[in-house]
Amino acid sequence: MLRLVDRGLALKTLDHLDPKGKVVILRVDVNSPINPETGEILDDERFRSHLPTIRELLEKRAKVVIMAHQSRPGARDFTTTKKHAVLFSKLLGFEIEYIEDIFGKYARESIVSLDEGDAIMLENVRFYSEETLKRSPEEHSRCVMVRKLSRVSDVYVNDAFAAAHRPHASIIGFPPVIPSYAGRLMEKEYHSLVERLRDPGRPSIFVLGGAKLEDALNTIENSLERGIADKVLLTGLVANLFLLAKGVNLGKENEELIKKKDNTLIEKARSILSRFKEKIVLPEDFGVEIGGERIDISIKEVPPKGRILDIGIGTAEKYSEEIMSSKTIVANGPAGMFEVPQFAIGTEMILRAMARTEGFTVIGGGHLVAAVKMLGLEKRINHVSTGGGASTTLLSGVPLPGIEVLNKYEPR
Repeated sequence: MLRLVDRGLALKTLDHLDPKGKVVILRVDVNSPINPETGEILDDERFRSHLPTIRELLEKRAKVVIMAHQSRPGARDFTTTKKHAVLFSKLLGFEIEYIEDIFGKYARESIVSLDEGDAIMLENVRFYSEETLKRSPEEHSRCVMVRKLSRVSDVYVNDAFAAAHRPHASIIGFPPVIPSYAGRLMEKEYHSLVERLRDPGRPSIFVLGGAKLEDALNTIENSLERGIADKVLLTGLVANLFLLAKGVNLGKENEELIKKKDNTLIEKARSILSRFKEKIVLPEDFGVEIGGERIDISIKEVPPKGRILDIGIGTAEKYSEEIMSSKTIVANGPAGMFEVPQFAIGTEMILRAMARTEGFTVIGGGHLVAAVKMLGLEKRINHVSTGGGASTTLLSGVPLPGIEVLNKYEPR
């Protein structure tokens, strides 16, 4: 299934590092659902997943500098990492000081003044404008952030599996300039997915939803081109994008939501549909918000007068049947606005089907993991990944930049 598996990538992990007295830049991914009204973090699963790495480094007397991001510019939940530091402190039982800076003088002085066994958390790394530029590791290694932080650091540890598919500065920029290793979560996620899905059962299906359209398009194209997925079932904004590409009138409000993200994605979706029409399954009905209530309407009744916020019950039943008859099921992204109970129906029905099936199941992504935990189904899913985009990218046969760079620049 995975061509990169045969290449036998062997990660350098914490087993190969003596961190005592060293300043360790630790990249984690605690990008989490946030209550838009209160700003409170709704799920701590990603925080807990990084605790083994943090505890091990601190117990071995490292000086730990935690880097993370929250959301992306322009999003409602794009905010500081102050509450993230507070939550880490609560879970660890001692203070992780929040530093309202990324690589400026305040941040560097805070790093230099760290004692062995202490940790700080830097500001949201995506506040830095060059963080998300698509560059090579070598190009990112020359950016201001990497140059300044590497001068006051000894080692880089990447534990952010959920962001390993991103060629961002904090993910791939440090290995070319300082010794770099995989954290315990990165190690666990990578080897678990590779080993368990080396030879998947058939039929193999991907159930893709959520709002990260570009990621979803790449996963759909790669998984179908490589014959990894026999079918792809679409939900959420991803499904709406493909319906729009197919020529379905979704109504002005729903169409503008897609077009304002990136109008060029419609053409790419149209191209994928033309090549894999028989393998892409689209919703037949929707859960629409009209007057504050959920109304289920058929695709024949579009354009709807309200916002599409979920797949319809008929579609959820159809997808559940597909899941029950498949041997490998990979899901990423919620089917609708699951935070609102009346629009969580599609997501819940899909997850309950995954919990019942005898096939091998994988779910990923912060929001879908939060949903499965809310339903108490996490123990009935074979692999709950912290990374949605990373896990589906890996499972669609595409190397992860965050993994590749660790192997390219092995510490000596």
